[in-house]
Amino acid sequence: MALDKKYEGKKYALYLRRSQGETGDTKNQLDRITKKIDKLEKSKKIKKMDRRIVGRDIDSKIKFKADRDLILEGDIFNEGNGQSGFKFEERPVFVELLRRMRDGQYDGILVESMNRVARDFAGLSHLALPLWREEGKIIHDITSGQTLDSNRTNEAIINSQMTWGGIGKLEEIAKGKSALKGKIASGYLAGSTPEWIGAKSSQGKGQDYRRLFALGEAAGLTDKGTLADPTNIGRIFGKDNKWASLWYGKMKNYEKLGVLDEWLDNIDMVNNFIVEGGGEYPRRFFNQKPVTNLLARTRGYFGYPAGVNLAKTNEFVVFPNPAEMLMELTEEDFNFNENGEDYVKVMILNPAQIALLNVSQTQPRARGKLS
Repeated sequence: MALDKKYEGKKYALYLRRSQGETGDTKNQLDRITKKIDKLEKSKKIKKMDRRIVGRDIDSKIKFKADRDLILEGDIFNEGNGQSGFKFEERPVFVELLRRMRDGQYDGILVESMNRVARDFAGLSHLALPLWREEGKIIHDITSGQTLDSNRTNEAIINSQMTWGGIGKLEEIAKGKSALKGKIASGYLAGSTPEWIGAKSSQGKGQDYRRLFALGEAAGLTDKGTLADPTNIGRIFGKDNKWASLWYGKMKNYEKLGVLDEWLDNIDMVNNFIVEGGGEYPRRFFNQKPVTNLLARTRGYFGYPAGVNLAKTNEFVVFPNPAEMLMELTEEDFNFNENGEDYVKVMILNPAQIALLNVSQTQPRARGKLS
């Protein structure tokens, strides 16, 4: 369906948004629809658009600043990448576009698809219902030809599509969050983890981290704050100076955070479980399901015993003490999707709290959001 004749020749803005988890970016989105905009302009279906960008940088090279980027001139409004279709308070560019439309600068909004505007019709109505019902403004999907306007039939159709599509999207998001929690808990986002009894990396002997910490404490630190004599300490464990410095540094941070003793106790717990199950052949038992289940399900904790801030988010994930749920973690049917809410706790931190985190509580490689 084309733009209805009664809406032709008017002034429109173009709105761009990409949801988290979707491929591509808003620059790709703009590239896909530029020819359609050109065609609409050439046929005088819409007034010529100012192709300058308002909002977030289309190349994602400049950090967004509302007081600078929302006062720009142009008819293309870029919300940017990873912006939710449900949370309007997190979409300042769309709010600014609606303000300009109320002020009479625009007769309507063009979008690649209607779900770029919103996935929650009730939320959209709360913000903009008078615009299309009373003021004659429209939102037009230039791909499908759908128009949200004062025609109640059009409204009902789009309402239904957004509602049921939104429900499906919410279910998809919930599944994605649950899966991400499982990945976090199972070490997908974990830092380096201990070498266990039975593991090939230590010839099946494991490593004595209590002894390493004691030797590090005895050696002390250099004037630069690094471990003194790391070469000789590393040699004792069949490792190099980098290994000794890394693990002593980690444990020193854990001590400052008050979790070192618990972390060491849990290492003993896992090693004892492997030894008790394997007897004289711990390496054989190391490859059996109970052990692989336990190790896979505790990597998050052993990488970040004091919790971890997911990079580029304000989410802080905390793992429980594995000793309290040893039998559950080794069971064949333990399911993070079912137990994730109890297993992985998520807190939202403000910037000041994030700034105070210990270096061992940050995850530079993390992807995705849980909130």
